[in-house]
Amino acid sequence: MREGGKLTNTSMRILLKAFVLSAITAVAWAQATPDCSGMWKRDNDRCQPPRSGDVTLRIEHRDLEFTVETTISRALASPRHAVQKYTTDGKVSISTGADGDEFHTSVVWKDASLVFVIEEHEDGRILLSKETWAVIEDGETLEKICERPNSETQTLFFRRIPVSRSDSKSGFLKARDK
Repeated sequence: MREGGKLTNTSMRILLKAFVLSAITAVAWAQATPDCSGMWKRDNDRCQPPRSGDVTLRIEHRDLEFTVETTISRALASPRHAVQKYTTDGKVSISTGADGDEFHTSVVWKDASLVFVIEEHEDGRILLSKETWAVIEDGETLEKICERPNSETQTLFFRRIPVSRSDSKSGFLKARDK
């Protein structure tokens, strides 16, 4: 009988250790992967270099799936629209951008940032770049640092737009009408 008690105690300790390790891992994962889901509007005045035109990102992030719907509006041009679907496990996804170019992109988490390695196919040329996305300023700003091999760097800022979870369109959150 005593041997059975030791076995039960050992099993309970192993189970308890596994539970604690799982809880610590879940907390660490939650801290390392900020919530990017929602609507974001580019803040042209903060961008370096400054930008013009309206760019809105609608992001849906669930587990490894990361979808970005981009809408670009300029004064005299028709709005452009694209939906890109990625996974955050480093697998290459192929998509078409709002400008019609083909993108081969892999995405991974590095600490609390998403790192995009991008190969853009444009007019017979291949343009390489890397983007690092981070949610900053208490979750209210998305910072996007774009780097090219020629040392050209751009920093874009997007501010979070309030959304209503009761409104949805194609599985995405919808901006609140004001």
